[in-house]
Amino acid sequence: MEKNACDMGNLFSDLEGLRIAIDMEARGRDFYKKASEQATTKEHKALFLLLMNEEIEHYNQFSQLYNKTKENKLADSDDYLFDPESSKYLTVLAEPHIFPKNKADKAVTELNSVSAILQAALQDEKDSILFYDALAKCAKFEETKQVFNLLKAEEQTHVVRLREMLNTIDA
Repeated sequence: MEKNACDMGNLFSDLEGLRIAIDMEARGRDFYKKASEQATTKEHKALFLLLMNEEIEHYNQFSQLYNKTKENKLADSDDYLFDPESSKYLTVLAEPHIFPKNKADKAVTELNSVSAILQAALQDEKDSILFYDALAKCAKFEETKQVFNLLKAEEQTHVVRLREMLNTIDA
């Protein structure tokens, strides 16, 4: 039988999932900021700035939920305790694939066209959807599950916007 992250006992904690999500949103913010600086049209620049601001909003939402969760009486529960293995597992899943740290720099150097930036962003948003879906399925607490599902839905709107922009460039 195939195991998934949820079957791995205490390897997953809602709190650790939130910490990884905060890091992802920060990397997304940096990517879209660099992309907006490289944009060649007002429309593209506006979209990249909009996406950057949404990443900032997500970062703030996750940070608030993270702090609330830590302060919550449930924070004493084993379900919220940090587990080094959980941290490694989630970090390995997210960090190298979803807005990797070096991708913001590549937005200016290697991704030398708006089309290339859009394609890279599109893939990262798709990966984010899969990651948030997994976090939602594994979340132990309803409030955390709802936040991950909301974020997944928002990332889906990003995919649609980016695809529409890519279609106008490729047309």
